[in-house]
Amino acid sequence: MLSKSLSKGRPYVFLSAIAAYLLSAFYPSPFLHGVISVLSILIILMVFPFVPRFVQGLSALFLLIGGSLLLASGAAWTQFVTGFGNMLNILSLFALIPFIALPIELGNYASRIQQMIQRTIKRSGLLYSMTASLSYILSSFMNIATLPMVYQTIRPSLELFPIEQKERFISRAITHGYSMPIVWTPVAPIVGIIVEMTGVRWSAILPIMIPFSLFGLLLDGLMGQWIAKRRRKQLDSVVIREMAAARQVVEEQKQQARKPSHPVHILLAILIFTGLIALLERYTSYSFLLLVSVAVIPFALLWSVMIGTGGLFLQRSKTLLPAQLMKMKEQFIVFLSAGFMISAIQTSGAGHVLNGWIMAGENLVGADLFLLLIPLIPLGLAFVGLHPAVGLALTAESLNPHALGISPELTAIAMLTGAATAFLMGPYNATAGMMANLTKQSSIRISNWNAPFTLAYLVMSMFLLIILKKVC
Repeated sequence: MLSKSLSKGRPYVFLSAIAAYLLSAFYPSPFLHGVISVLSILIILMVFPFVPRFVQGLSALFLLIGGSLLLASGAAWTQFVTGFGNMLNILSLFALIPFIALPIELGNYASRIQQMIQRTIKRSGLLYSMTASLSYILSSFMNIATLPMVYQTIRPSLELFPIEQKERFISRAITHGYSMPIVWTPVAPIVGIIVEMTGVRWSAILPIMIPFSLFGLLLDGLMGQWIAKRRRKQLDSVVIREMAAARQVVEEQKQQARKPSHPVHILLAILIFTGLIALLERYTSYSFLLLVSVAVIPFALLWSVMIGTGGLFLQRSKTLLPAQLMKMKEQFIVFLSAGFMISAIQTSGAGHVLNGWIMAGENLVGADLFLLLIPLIPLGLAFVGLHPAVGLALTAESLNPHALGISPELTAIAMLTGAATAFLMGPYNATAGMMANLTKQSSIRISNWNAPFTLAYLVMSMFLLIILKKVC
């Protein structure tokens, strides 16, 4: 009985924490900060018994490390409470960003795109490349909003192709395409952080990073088509006939379905939303993550009203948000626990120790080899729950170009390529969390699916750094 009551109450506690965070971002106050901390502790206590043992162990480790650091530094007891609440900005983002995919579903855009795919694309390899390319284009403008938009648009079309593991297929295509522009697009927060850290001019690295990201997209397309071709040969002819029958059913149902909206609406929505966020970011002092989190629901509602589905949007939203929050219980406990550890690292001064280790490693292996190892730093930190932006912020002092004896441009490029691998394979960042929610898979599985391409991308990044080091 108690378990059922807690289960029903969890979404409202999650929502209260997000609401308190958003309110505190606009109206900062010690009271709201205290409320956020208390709610974060309550969430961890409520969720802990209901998550897998691995997640329990990971969150317990984060809490133990954070608590030990505070104890060793002689922190006041209040800091053990106020240390909770970090990373609610990321949790708020991927709790609210799926709403932007709701107008796509209500507008039946996927049906029109499905018809276009049925007419023009006959092989799953080409579908993979098209999905990754669409994800790349949208990511250049929309950042993390790309994931639900592309998934909602493409997923229904997978039934028309002989794909054995559909969720793996679409997850890899979307995340690989999404992660490539992260090394250059101005809408990716990590780009601004790294440019600021290294002091490099964004325009100086742009001519290198855009072609490099496109080459990464090409490499992924070749790998995806090769895998698709190999697996198609393994499929039974009966399965292929079933796919052909599915195409026929789609053709027969087209007349019965609600008239789909034109896909050009999606492109217009991207441009408008991107322009809106760019204007808000330019003329306000609020962060990119906060602006997207706050703007996404009103924007999605207005979009739905303009295509005549405003009432349906409101009806669906009432059930979508609680369901979305319930699916995020693992992300909540991991991110909040990791946020406490990060807060403890900053409060106790342990970040300086971490920086000392990195500098010692640079002195041991030399600047040239260390340059090739820089991309591994954000990837490694991603596996202990640190977002690439957080991990790089913690190591900012030791990754300073002047301290390393490496040019700012090379340092920035090494950091950016490493950040991209963290987005590709980090199991606890927003990318994996969002795709886990969309595909109903675990974040660890999403990470494992991306391992082959991440390895190839790392090798490609190191070759780029070697070539640039020789040229420079």
